[in-house]
Formats: sequence, C-alpha cells, structure tokens
Amino acid sequence: MRSRDGIVENWELLTEDEAIEAAIEKHSKDPITSIAYCAIEVSGNADDPEYRFWFDLFLRLSKKDHIGWA
Repeated sequence: MRSRDGIVENWELLTEDEAIEAAIEKHSKDPITSIAYCAIEVSGNADDPEYRFWFDLFLRLSKKDHIGWA
C-alpha cells in the first residue's frame, strides 16, 4: 500500500531533475527504468495525478533518448 504522500514523498513539489534523482535513489536503476517503476507502483490509474506525473516524465525521458524515424 502506498503512503499518503505518494511513492516519493512530496512528489508534486519536485522538479523533473529532483524527481529523476528521487526515483533513482528509490530503485537504483537507470533514470528511465526508475521512473517507470514509480509509475507502475502508483497504480496505473490514468486519472491519478501522481501516476500522470511519473508516466509523463517517463514519456519525456523516453523521447529524449530516442533517435531514428520511429
């Protein structure tokens, strides 16, 4: 069960860089994987603001590293 403050405490106050650092600290993986784990832990409910925060950050990081036409 997740805490009242979310997967990462005070997630809504974090900058993108702080969120990435917090996710890596929590999961000890590369940035994209750590962020994905945070999104999965929330519940996968698209109406949940915390899920949207982690999922949107995951998408931004994924696109940033993407090279190619697809």
